[in-house]
Amino acid sequence: MAIPPQSPVAPRCPPAQIHAMSTVTVPKPIETTATDLHPGWRVVLLNDNVNDYLMVIFALQRAAGLSVEVAEMVTREAHESGSAVVKRGLNEEDAKIMCGALKKYSRIPGVTPGVEAIAEVDD
Repeated sequence: MAIPPQSPVAPRCPPAQIHAMSTVTVPKPIETTATDLHPGWRVVLLNDNVNDYLMVIFALQRAAGLSVEVAEMVTREAHESGSAVVKRGLNEEDAKIMCGALKKYSRIPGVTPGVEAIAEVDD
């Protein structure tokens, strides 16, 4: 049954061209199981007695890209509980790069150790 041309849902091309259009095959999605998905890596800030509070906040802003407010919260948590998660869902390389970047910030460069952080597999 043909749709009259004056209908608002009428095809925009002549009927002869409608049959000549090709179809698109959509590939079947790849099925993954829970064991296939890697949870990623996280960077954990460790409390130390060397670097002062403001230095750690500054380092978290620069090396991890955190806002002042979030950097303060992470620093406070690490100070009170011994460690705090800085970022999650990173790949291994990015997590290790961030740890290295945090270690570059210290009270006296070359003399005192930098901000201590570790990269570990996220759970």
